[in-house]
Amino acid sequence: MGFCDKALIRLGGTPLIEHVIRNSSNQVGQLVISANRNSEKFEYLELPLIPDIKQAYAGPLVGILSAMYWMISVGKTPDSTYLACFPADVPWFPDSLIKQLTRALETQCKRVAWSESRGQVQPLFSLWSLETLPVIEQAVANGQFGPKLIMPLIDNVLVKFKNTDHRHFLNINTKKSLQVAESFIKT
Repeated sequence: MGFCDKALIRLGGTPLIEHVIRNSSNQVGQLVISANRNSEKFEYLELPLIPDIKQAYAGPLVGILSAMYWMISVGKTPDSTYLACFPADVPWFPDSLIKQLTRALETQCKRVAWSESRGQVQPLFSLWSLETLPVIEQAVANGQFGPKLIMPLIDNVLVKFKNTDHRHFLNINTKKSLQVAESFIKT
């Protein structure tokens, strides 16, 4: 996508991140934005902006770690035990995503629940127990920056989303995928 900030790419005239916010806001208690660059461009959304605390631009696991630190030090409420993740370049996902991840995590006594749809793993559509913080800290210190890479180190469950809307989990990574997404808006 030409090294642009994908969260700000417009889909149907609206930045992708606004689609994600609209579709996730009823699934969680508090939304925050993990932004390691261009944070001033997200200020209009009036949500807490969490910068990468170390090794900026090192990958999504650093963003998860940074958000956990924020939750523990600033944003934690008595019932906050999980961090839910939604990638900013995927505008559509199930309305029950977090409910389903929570159910799987709690019924199977796991510490991370992550998603799969149509045979494609979606590691950033995930729910993390705050108890995973030490494992994430160690992984980042060891140079592991992707969530998928540390799943073998954490008790986890992969939740398969079947029969979802054909738009769900469409990742806007190319101009072609943006065109496909635009066609979904027009129908």
